[in-house]
Amino acid sequence: MTFSPFRAGVNVGLFVLLVGGLLGPYALLLAIAPRKRHHVASLFFKGCARLTGLRLKVRGKPDANVALFAANHSSYLDIPVLGAVTSGGVFVAKSEVADWPLFGFLARLSRTVFISRNGHDAAQQRELLAARMNKGASLILFPEGTSTDGSHVKRFKSSLFASLDDVTREARVQPVSIAYARHKNGDALRRRDRENYTWFGDMTLAPHLLNVFGIKGCEVEVIFHEPLQAGEFTDRKQLAATCERTVSNSLLETLGVAEVAPADEPAFDPLLEPVPHISGE
Repeated sequence: MTFSPFRAGVNVGLFVLLVGGLLGPYALLLAIAPRKRHHVASLFFKGCARLTGLRLKVRGKPDANVALFAANHSSYLDIPVLGAVTSGGVFVAKSEVADWPLFGFLARLSRTVFISRNGHDAAQQRELLAARMNKGASLILFPEGTSTDGSHVKRFKSSLFASLDDVTREARVQPVSIAYARHKNGDALRRRDRENYTWFGDMTLAPHLLNVFGIKGCEVEVIFHEPLQAGEFTDRKQLAATCERTVSNSLLETLGVAEVAPADEPAFDPLLEPVPHISGE
């Protein structure tokens, strides 16, 4: 893929204008009509998708009821992708994200739920997530707990579904598949092409994002699978495994190269990297 410094510069400038232009309206709605703030957030996410050249192809529909969306995770771009095609969902992220330059501020402003790696906080975090759902908010979760190169799905961590036990309303879970699948001309992305969009391993954010702004983009396929009733599963491990299998099979169908990673595969989580790594220092 050809990188254009001119395109990158223009898109970076437009991104800054997008953030600055929507920040005021969002803050105002947050103060006087918080339930309507998602309209501004949706404009932001759609603007980000456009500036990064992502063309979204959506199959299925997001659950209109309160639900937990369980999606595979291969890039920070998954955030604007899902934000652009869902309405009012609350993202769940690692606590370290709150300290990221700019992105941490935007995440806090959008009322992202931050969860800690500290096992001693598990009960408190479970109550926090359940409270959000009991108040009518849908959650957007990446159960792998890490990102991949976009060609396979890692094990879904069942512990991240535990909050459903404390949800007093009907608990629904909707598996979601995200595939960075094709060039805009319809040709399938090769793995090395897909790495222009996926973010994993020892990649640093700043140069990767600049590269995204400077290339023409790709087609991202987002598939909302049939919602599941959490109460119909004997335990959370069975629920997590079903979601994982659904998403993995869908990715296999879309890309033709997916495979589930071994449960004991060493996992790298860019969301847990310190801020100096994020800034490329």
